[in-house]
Amino acid sequence: MHLRDVWNPDTASILEDAINAFSPDVVHSHTVQGMSAVALTRPGRMQIPHVHTLHDYWLLCQRTSMVQRDGTACTTSCRGCAAITAVRERQIRGNAPDVVLGVSKAVAAVHERLEWASGRLRILYNPVESPPEPRPVRDVGAPVFGYLGQLAAYKGVGTLLSAFKAADIRGSRLLVGGRGPLLSEVQSAGAAPSGAAPSGAAPSGAAPSSDGVEALGWVGGDTKEQFFNEIDCLVVPSEWSDPAPIVLNEARARGIPVIGAEAGGIPELISPKASALLFPSRDSGALSDRLRMFAAAPADYTAPPELAPLDWAGHLEGLMTAYRDAGAR
Repeated sequence: MHLRDVWNPDTASILEDAINAFSPDVVHSHTVQGMSAVALTRPGRMQIPHVHTLHDYWLLCQRTSMVQRDGTACTTSCRGCAAITAVRERQIRGNAPDVVLGVSKAVAAVHERLEWASGRLRILYNPVESPPEPRPVRDVGAPVFGYLGQLAAYKGVGTLLSAFKAADIRGSRLLVGGRGPLLSEVQSAGAAPSGAAPSGAAPSGAAPSSDGVEALGWVGGDTKEQFFNEIDCLVVPSEWSDPAPIVLNEARARGIPVIGAEAGGIPELISPKASALLFPSRDSGALSDRLRMFAAAPADYTAPPELAPLDWAGHLEGLMTAYRDAGAR
């Protein structure tokens, strides 16, 4: 936590210069960490319509994520964060953004506690992108599960590894893409990352362990598409209030079912057909059960690709409505 994140005196002059030079019809702010609450009040002070999008918990948490330094999720607001929240609320009150957009119902609901935000909040989901090309049809066989994201405790990686081992699904595999503090734990459960793209076999130079876990290391760009083509089901086991994981949009646009934790915006963003695969966050036994459920009848939880809950056209329409409601002409 830096003092400049509580009050940054440079932000006011920088924003004023930019607004005066550009003369915008509306200011739309997103992540303002490091700029302090000044970034959320200066447009109002200058009588410029202002829309702000909530992507995280910066207004409520000095770490923006409601996750502790050791990587575990917070269950209550600590004294320091409560104090910071009170300071920011006093700073913003009176010159608050005209419209506040939440990328999920979950993240918006948490911010309802802020007096200045009440009545200004609405939901606007992130747009779902079309994949570059249709996903190849998967062969019927033992399921391949996938995880993509940071390898950290609050992401539920440890719970996933335990649950996958306990599920004991014959012939199944778990592809784990990402980096982070739990990399060694993933490596010990399977093969060390090779830097190669996922394929039908283990990464080059290593074979999957007996329980089918394959550590892929960083997956991005073209290798991300190869990852999606290789899995039958994505697992999102978050143990924090994840506002709106983009990987859920990516999976839904490709018709990949998701086993998701009942945390944050995850339940809102998965296909209704996969809702039976939701499980209580941090519950390894329940996750094992969902893995077995999918393996027994994958077609029951698989929906066609869809640009839902919102495509780009719908997202842009929501943005324009927010701008008009904020006062833009």
